[in-house]
Amino acid sequence: MPKVGMPEIRKPQLIEAAIKAIDKYGFAGTTVSVIGKKAGVSPAIINHYFGGKDGLYEATMKSLIREFFDILSKEVIKTKNKSAKHKVMAIVKASFSQSQTHPQVIKAWMGFWASAMHTPSLYRLQNVYSKRLKTALVCVLKEDFEITKARSTAFTVAALIDGMWLRGSLAGGINKKEAAQLIQDYLDLVFQDRT
Repeated sequence: MPKVGMPEIRKPQLIEAAIKAIDKYGFAGTTVSVIGKKAGVSPAIINHYFGGKDGLYEATMKSLIREFFDILSKEVIKTKNKSAKHKVMAIVKASFSQSQTHPQVIKAWMGFWASAMHTPSLYRLQNVYSKRLKTALVCVLKEDFEITKARSTAFTVAALIDGMWLRGSLAGGINKKEAAQLIQDYLDLVFQDRT
């Protein structure tokens, strides 16, 4: 039986080990044994805390999603007294933040998105992430647009973010400045039509 308090110490280590293993072996090639070796623990510990590889993947993605929304909140708070367009760009900035675009993390996100199509728990997490991102965008865009326009613009911005992620990850890295500028160009057109 593990010591009291061990999950709080071990879980972050195991999540970090999972990200490193996914980076090296991909989602499909990462095993409980590989993760255990990277974390310096037995596979039984992973099974105990997470119920196996799928449970650890779910915890890893929950951790990355939580981190993303923490960054998003901080970025939006910085723009409290700014325009809706500035607030949307704060969300875009969070999407391309340093911690979220680290090469190891990008591979984990890409593996997550691919696996979400076949794993119900990851599919549910993807839906939660997607809905929260869209809701954050809609809330900001409602400041300047009626709800239908706010929703369609939010959908497009989210799709642009995802597209920049996909293209960047397949090209070996996300060009954050270029990605943000392309989204800014789209927003300039949207907000220009409003006047």
